[in-house]
Amino acid sequence: MAFWAEIMKQQQFLPQLQELYGKHFPIEVRHYLAEWIEKQPWSSININPTHENLARNLLDTMISELQKVSTHMSYPVNCQLNEYAALLKTMFDQQPLELVNTMNCLLMRENQLFQELQQTSVTVGLSNPVPAQTFVTTNSERLKQEDANVLQQLTQLNNKIKTIQMYHSAFQQISEALEREQQQVAQCYQSQQHLQQANSPLPEFTKQEESINQQKSTRDDHRRKRNYSIMEAVRSLEQVQGLVLNMILNWKRRLQLSGNGAYFEDNLGSLQEWCDKLAEMNCQIQKELALISTQEDVAVDQISGVPEKLSSLLSNLVRSAFLVEKQPPQVLKTQSKFSSTVRFLFGVKLNTQTKPPIVKAIIITEQQARVMRQHGNIQSENTGEITNSSSLLEFSNATKTTSASFRNMSLKKIKRSDRRGTESVTEEKFAVLFSSELCITGSEMKFHVQALSLPIVVIVHGSQDNNATATILWDNAFSEIERLPFHVPDRVSWSQMCETLNMKFMAEVQSTQGLCKEHFVFLAQKIFDEQSYILDDFTNRMVSWSQFNKENLPGRTFTFWQWFDGVMELTKKHLKEYWNNGLIIGFVSKQYANRLLNLRVNGTFLLRFSDSEIGGITIAWIDDSEKGGRQVFNVQPFTTKDLTIRSLGDRVRDIDRLHYLFPERHKDETFKKYYTKEAKGKDGYLHAGVKTTVNGEQTQMVVPGMLPSPVAQPPILCTTSDVPRWQQIPSGINYEKADASVTPSIALSPHIMIPMNQDEEFPNAIQGSHLLTPFQSGNDLEVDNYYEGDHQFVSGTENLHVPSELDLNAFLNMDIENSTEF
Repeated sequence: MAFWAEIMKQQQFLPQLQELYGKHFPIEVRHYLAEWIEKQPWSSININPTHENLARNLLDTMISELQKVSTHMSYPVNCQLNEYAALLKTMFDQQPLELVNTMNCLLMRENQLFQELQQTSVTVGLSNPVPAQTFVTTNSERLKQEDANVLQQLTQLNNKIKTIQMYHSAFQQISEALEREQQQVAQCYQSQQHLQQANSPLPEFTKQEESINQQKSTRDDHRRKRNYSIMEAVRSLEQVQGLVLNMILNWKRRLQLSGNGAYFEDNLGSLQEWCDKLAEMNCQIQKELALISTQEDVAVDQISGVPEKLSSLLSNLVRSAFLVEKQPPQVLKTQSKFSSTVRFLFGVKLNTQTKPPIVKAIIITEQQARVMRQHGNIQSENTGEITNSSSLLEFSNATKTTSASFRNMSLKKIKRSDRRGTESVTEEKFAVLFSSELCITGSEMKFHVQALSLPIVVIVHGSQDNNATATILWDNAFSEIERLPFHVPDRVSWSQMCETLNMKFMAEVQSTQGLCKEHFVFLAQKIFDEQSYILDDFTNRMVSWSQFNKENLPGRTFTFWQWFDGVMELTKKHLKEYWNNGLIIGFVSKQYANRLLNLRVNGTFLLRFSDSEIGGITIAWIDDSEKGGRQVFNVQPFTTKDLTIRSLGDRVRDIDRLHYLFPERHKDETFKKYYTKEAKGKDGYLHAGVKTTVNGEQTQMVVPGMLPSPVAQPPILCTTSDVPRWQQIPSGINYEKADASVTPSIALSPHIMIPMNQDEEFPNAIQGSHLLTPFQSGNDLEVDNYYEGDHQFVSGTENLHVPSELDLNAFLNMDIENSTEF
């Protein structure tokens, strides 16, 4: 089944597809030619002039297929398809490579949208979830299609080589027969010359001379056809080799993306088969060239430059076939052991008549890597010292592969270069360079080969690991296939960042449940420091490296990545099962959590990641206040240290006021399997254990009104008469407490309940819209959203947009009264 058919089953996917194709390409053509389009080797064609003929063939075939489909359609669909065929001709006839580029971009974005849909389906409970294996199957099918295309072209190339051999054999036979006949005629002519008058030629000799001339013409025709076939074979060899080399580049790119958690299917086995066949066919054509006599004076100019072209193709193939199969760790700590493997994709073609070649490894800087890319060699300056840095390149009969394994390597020291501007040591990139001298069977050439590892960040202490990982994550995600080492863009789109974060999170947590659109809204609010609740407001925004991991988040002492990485570590170590089973809402703000809980009965709770601490998870629940009304409570976040002492499931059990996991799942039924069986005392002793308690209760009254008002309310007064040293002032006017200037965030009605900001610090003072009780244990209770009568306690400086009830409904994508899913 075509990938397009799977997409068409998801009706909610169609608006995004229509927007994706827009004016770039007729979506009707994608629909009617779905199977044909998905079988074509779009990703294997480089966007350069040498592949223009291949791109033009694809364009012509696409137009032909579309016209063929139109003949089976009734009016007016057939007319529309014919119009699209003419449109394609107009759009891409002058630049057929643009068609390849367009299809590559569209198909890649299709896959991205498809994967996002899959994750959203799992998270928010869509009625028709996408099969989890479809995306993987699609990639596998594409690799199979690429292999089938290469095999087809290699078969055609092999037939052309056989044609060369056929013409050469016929040429040899005719030449030999012609030579014998010429000798016979010469002998007969000499023996009968005295019987012939001077001006009277012999008739039988005249007929033989005509036969000789005809055979000469046939011989020369075979020679021309042979030479033409050689040129055709070389062109075909160059074309199919270009496909294989692009497949190698794509393999390297997929390997790099797998470092961020992307699915990776290793197809080096088929790539080795193609490299072996290409080398063999190259050598066969060279042998045919060697059989051509240098004395031939007819059509020799047809093959001028061919030997040099074949040598160049073989050299490029050998150099591309030498690659790093197992990468060194991309975050490399000095004095620690690591391993790597280099692969040569020529199998038995490696010539080891004397002894196996030696592969050597050195570490080089980014600048040295750039020099090597541009000039083929590097500066002799020593960058670092690697022990156990040489290995033999050997062929294994068991695996039929040629490789060199480096075990127990260690980077003893590193020499850092002068850093640019504010660049830190964890932003400086290195690479391991592997090199050797090789010979292959069937060629007298000696090849100097080099293979560069993926970028490496060298650290000397574990505390640098987090920031170094950010550098590698950015490089792996946003680098291009062929780039000047190790250039990456400084800014990327937010949609790209969402895809990367989702991929990394799922890989680190080892989960099939990724992030959903509500999560991305919260992450966008955090990184852009904006409070919009509409995902489209961020989709086309650009996020910079500085925002990602250079500048601290507003009001925090850590960067966005440091916070996100902390959440991943916490989830991986303590919360994986909870997350996989959909028990953790996770990436939502305090305001959004409050809105969800406000719609539920007392005792309803949810689990979300802390906004103020690295690697923390908090419990928020709604309940009655002692003074009347309802309020949302937030427990101080639990960190890895807390959850090591007592698990999250046990802590949920400990708090009696928790009854239903949002939206309405009974606590004990949901968390029962996570409860630890209570231990009994031994040797007459009573068992002493740890139990979670929450301390304190706010003293302010809370009005019963809970839902956000759809109508803007007038400003109200904020009274803090029972809190020392605070002043009573109108909302919207700056006031001071000691040396701090504070501004209320929004105007509130006595009948609405909107949290002021996302501040979650826990000193003994009013924070945001929360009054904190003066307890200092690890389980202080945070109380939020309270006011009495027409007065409320407020603090903070944020100006939040208050969504209407309609906005909230649209954002949640559910009915307020009947909602049961997040």
